[in-house]
Amino acid sequence: MCDNAKTKQRPIYAGCDLGIRSAKAVIIENGTILSSETVYYKSFPHKTAAAAMEGALRRAGISRNDVALCTATGFGVKAVSFADATAPDLICILRGLKALNPKVRTVIDVGGHTLQVYSINMKGDLSEMGYTEDCSFSTGMFIEIMARVLEIPVEELAAASLVSQNPIPITNTCVVFAESEAISCINEGCSRYDVFAGIMLGAATKIASMVKRMNPPIPEVAMIGGVANYVSIKREVERQLGLKLAELGGIDPQIVTAYGAALLAQESGRAGTKAGGAR
Repeated sequence: MCDNAKTKQRPIYAGCDLGIRSAKAVIIENGTILSSETVYYKSFPHKTAAAAMEGALRRAGISRNDVALCTATGFGVKAVSFADATAPDLICILRGLKALNPKVRTVIDVGGHTLQVYSINMKGDLSEMGYTEDCSFSTGMFIEIMARVLEIPVEELAAASLVSQNPIPITNTCVVFAESEAISCINEGCSRYDVFAGIMLGAATKIASMVKRMNPPIPEVAMIGGVANYVSIKREVERQLGLKLAELGGIDPQIVTAYGAALLAQESGRAGTKAGGAR
């Protein structure tokens, strides 16, 4: 991605996190985020990754030739053809969090299809890990599928769930049975907003229970991934854990992994190497 013919190049680096539902790209200069872009799949993974990177470059007002190195990570890392190197997503998460809030010791990572919880030791290394085994329950994919079942945009449902006074519990964790349960509730005259509030409550309860199983869940606790953008889930997780989730500098929690990848690119660029392995 870099132009080796340049003699004077700004210290600009990029990270691209290609997940199962979206691509996230982050552009940094001297560790500071210049821009970011998240693009959800409407085409093939490699095209989605390229669209995210082009969007981030456009927001930063630069071209690909201005980027010294790009590191890719995530579920679809092999489809990021423009990257100079790759790195495991967990390494990128730990690197991003170290820069954003080095006090974080427990990480809740809730993305499109996974729910994972990590414990980090004082050195910033992984010490314990837990993950869900219940299909896609509590993940972004599950929430969006349930929104389609309720036939109301997820943004509208998420906003309404904040003020629902009567959440209707959805007890099934399998998305197929949860769909049937939600439809049955609607047919019985339940409010779609209350049903969705119950879905969000169930997701938050699942997340909190996983954190409680860690030995022990040590503050600061950070929540990352797309689901961390749902205020109702964050508030309920905080209530059930009896704490306030850690601040991450005000950035979108969905881009933490891509930010970590960009930082790894920066570090390897300064060292004159390519992180993770050249493509």
